[in-house]
Amino acid sequence: MRYFWIFCCSFFLLTACRTPEPIVEREVFKPVLCAEPRVLTAYDFHNRGKELLASYFKTRKESELFFSWYASEDSVYMAQTINNCFDKRNKHFHAVRNIIQKNKILQKLIVQNMRLDSQAQVSELFLEDYRKIFMRDIQ
Repeated sequence: MRYFWIFCCSFFLLTACRTPEPIVEREVFKPVLCAEPRVLTAYDFHNRGKELLASYFKTRKESELFFSWYASEDSVYMAQTINNCFDKRNKHFHAVRNIIQKNKILQKLIVQNMRLDSQAQVSELFLEDYRKIFMRDIQ
């Protein structure tokens, strides 16, 4: 009986003297956002395409037209992947529609500025005259 009381007293003393656990702030659960970053990425691709088109008008390098086209295509693709997101809202659907319309206009401008085969053949025939007129166009 004596051991029982010693055990009980020591148990209560040990539990009373223990240090409390430090209070740790728990992180609030934040769901992984899907739609918003994709909309922003699509707008970034679209802006990159516009910058490349503007750069084409300054330098007349056809490679920038192609890069602009690819940036526009990437923008459309990224906008269409929002359909797979679980957190999509009406504002995302309107943003996607807006991005796709803007990219269609950008792609029309790009196509208008690309060379056609017939233009390339004419430029080969009159290459010297063509160089005098469009010095920066021929690389």
